[in-house]
Amino acid sequence: MNDEKRSELLEQIWNQQNQAYDLMCEYDAMPHRYGACMLYQAEAHMIDLIALYPGITAADLANILRKTPSACSQTLRKLREKGLVEQLRNAENNRQYKLQLTESGQALYRDHAAFSADCQKRTFDRLAQFTEEELALYLRVQQRINEAYADDVRRSREHFA
Repeated sequence: MNDEKRSELLEQIWNQQNQAYDLMCEYDAMPHRYGACMLYQAEAHMIDLIALYPGITAADLANILRKTPSACSQTLRKLREKGLVEQLRNAENNRQYKLQLTESGQALYRDHAAFSADCQKRTFDRLAQFTEEELALYLRVQQRINEAYADDVRRSREHFA
């Protein structure tokens, strides 16, 4: 492959990555109905984590989600107001609260999990035409792109620290 064709393909990959990012941001910014409740993706992800790790703390959520404790606290407050999450004082550490889902939160988690499974199935169905080798190659390419993104994040943190 000549340099011009390679540059053109790399530019197309870059543009497709930008389009994917824009679409994911748009999707994450809109509310979604799960059962009787409307949630944003950040709220749904938090519900998922609390369901998977009952007793998780707000600090643990902040670390996992790479969010500030303040941002997590605000989202948790909204989820408590919606009756989806409750905080229980940690008997071993009186200053710490453990989180768990209410019955409504458990139902929402199940609805969200079913919705996510359906989205994943539809995506995988679109990829059915590709061979295992092609999918493995794509995965290798995406991993390299992610390494570059991680390097950009690291360099930016160092530059602005």
